[in-house]
Amino acid sequence: MSEVVHWIKTGERGARAEFTDSDLITALLLIKENPMGRYKLQTELKLSDSSTKSLLNYCKKKGLLEAKVGRSGHYLTKKGKELVILISKLILKHDKCEHEVFPSKQHYYVLLTTNKKNLEQTDVIIKPSWKLRDIAISYGGDAILFLKINLKGKIQFPEKDIKIENYFPEFETEFAKDIEEYLQPMNYILIVGANEMEIARKGAIITGLNLVEEFIRYVHQEI
Repeated sequence: MSEVVHWIKTGERGARAEFTDSDLITALLLIKENPMGRYKLQTELKLSDSSTKSLLNYCKKKGLLEAKVGRSGHYLTKKGKELVILISKLILKHDKCEHEVFPSKQHYYVLLTTNKKNLEQTDVIIKPSWKLRDIAISYGGDAILFLKINLKGKIQFPEKDIKIENYFPEFETEFAKDIEEYLQPMNYILIVGANEMEIARKGAIITGLNLVEEFIRYVHQEI
């Protein structure tokens, strides 16, 4: 397994108040959909009370989140919205995966693009699946399924000699219905399996952001 270096911030209470980039980025994506208070966010991220407080304080200091007087929950600032827009250039969609891939696991997927125009990059280099697996596992995931959309708009493994129907005979047809509008060449699917949905979600989001070399660096510069 390759060595994965984590982006970790430590709060005033030391290790008890730590949070990672996966916590922060997932928090921003969740709050984009629905303003959220500390206790709800703590549950959604599977963090301790101290870690959640540290994360929120950090985001406020960085100008990513704000708490508005007279309104409950935390909201994205202009800077926070701009960061979410940056993330959405790579992650086109993310959601719970309702189709079982790994027995007795919870599943979450991210739909990713390597389109140069979308990413505003002239040279797009993607990580191999084994590196993505290592990243997902280091963030608490148990397994991944990494797939691509071919020129015919079909879901397949990145490796041409491996046929998806030999391993997941019904998956391609069933899952394609969930992402029909994204069945385009240069798009990829990453599914992370974990014991808990919250962990699978954080693992899928942060691993997905690591797909394209250098992209995660752009995100880290903003946080």
